[in-house]
Amino acid sequence: MGLGRKKSLLEQAAVLTAANLAVRALGFALRIWYARAMGAEAMGVLELATSAHMLWIAPVTSGLPMAVSRLVAQRRDAGDARGSLRVLASARRLALRACAWLFPPLLLASPWIAQLLGDARTLPALWAYLPCLPILGLSAVYNGYCYGMGNTLPPALSELAEQALRFAFSAALLYGLHNVTTAWRAAFPALATLAGEGLGLLLVLWMLRVPGDAPDAHISRTLFRLALPMTLMRLCNTAMRTLSAILIPLRLQTSGLTAAEATARLGMFHGMAMPLMMMPSICTGALAMVAAPAIAANQRKPAALRRLFARMFGAALALSLASTAAICLAAAPAARYLYRQPDLLPLLRGLSPMAAIFGMQQVAGAMLAGLGLQRKGLTASLAGAAVTLALTWVLTAMPGLRLMGSGWAMIAGQGCTLLLTLLALAPAVSGHR
Repeated sequence: MGLGRKKSLLEQAAVLTAANLAVRALGFALRIWYARAMGAEAMGVLELATSAHMLWIAPVTSGLPMAVSRLVAQRRDAGDARGSLRVLASARRLALRACAWLFPPLLLASPWIAQLLGDARTLPALWAYLPCLPILGLSAVYNGYCYGMGNTLPPALSELAEQALRFAFSAALLYGLHNVTTAWRAAFPALATLAGEGLGLLLVLWMLRVPGDAPDAHISRTLFRLALPMTLMRLCNTAMRTLSAILIPLRLQTSGLTAAEATARLGMFHGMAMPLMMMPSICTGALAMVAAPAIAANQRKPAALRRLFARMFGAALALSLASTAAICLAAAPAARYLYRQPDLLPLLRGLSPMAAIFGMQQVAGAMLAGLGLQRKGLTASLAGAAVTLALTWVLTAMPGLRLMGSGWAMIAGQGCTLLLTLLALAPAVSGHR
């Protein structure tokens, strides 16, 4: 299938933003419906399982697509179409090999992982999530290829199809099977995720229909080298979320809550409050995905690079601040009418600065990746994770803070990561790399 003319950054970002708006709208509606149909306790079990799922898919979904988009963009800029296909073939083999190594031990360790998460009821959801591993690995590779080629339509449409099927499948399971345990109720969204991701991959393959090519050992090594720091950074962030999902209920129990109350509060935090805080990523995520390959293609053009930095930073700052303001204004109706949890209002308002920090960090991190400075991004991420976990341990156990303490800890950690990322970018922005 032909890729058509090369789209501008604005056009690429517009396509991704429009798709993200639709996907996030569906996802947000799904989250609200989950909160009502499943209850806070089942949501807490689902969030525990999801945190483990996000950790084990990180090796194949984090650094590899960014590395693919970088190499493909460089070859596209040089007019080397065959080279782009070899990058795709090499990345595909790399992803499948990683999945082949990860799948068996994860399958065997699932009961132990459920115990480690602190709730054996997560096991059915873990089993449902596990087959997503190879599907997501291939999807990440093909999406990276599309971004590198400047063709954002296939990933955008696949996300829409995936989310629509998740919604329909979840509704069928939750409405069709009423008398099930909390463990299996929490597993239904995971099964719906598996079905949706499979459909999304099939749609991308059908739209691209790129000719096959032989993998290249040198390209595979280059991809691995480029992907490793970003993968470690994502593993760090995801491990922090997993540890947070384990740590928060434990520290809430230390503050005086029962185990059931602590699990329900975790569902409120990760299942209700955090999706609102991720609102800027509707737009900043699109900017991040088109920024990395564009920076890689213009890395040897200092004037163009500085213009690109200015445009991206300006757009990210405006979008992030607007999102923070929107969250503050929408906090009361969201808590009262959407989630039907009035106690959620102080938490939503207290967490609102995180929206601006997260949006800026998303774009700044993509810029570091485009420059090939992923190791500096990893250092910033590790520092932020350490700050978050340390403060979560202290603040969440305080009876007067509890979830608000967890939120403040996350804001401090994300702020530390953003500051260190901006310091790493400063020499490139000033032209003194």
